[in-house]
Amino acid sequence: MFNLTRQQQLFLCSVLLLLLVGWTVRARRLAHPAEQVPASAAR
Repeated sequence: MFNLTRQQQLFLCSVLLLLLVGWTVRARRLAHPAEQVPASAAR
């Protein structure tokens, strides 16, 4: 069942790594929201 070629293993690891990085970034942004700057102060 898990008899994958080297290329398939590399692809699967890449996809899993991208998912892990995405979830980590999402969790960090939810835990530490950016400070809101008023629109009048940005000019």
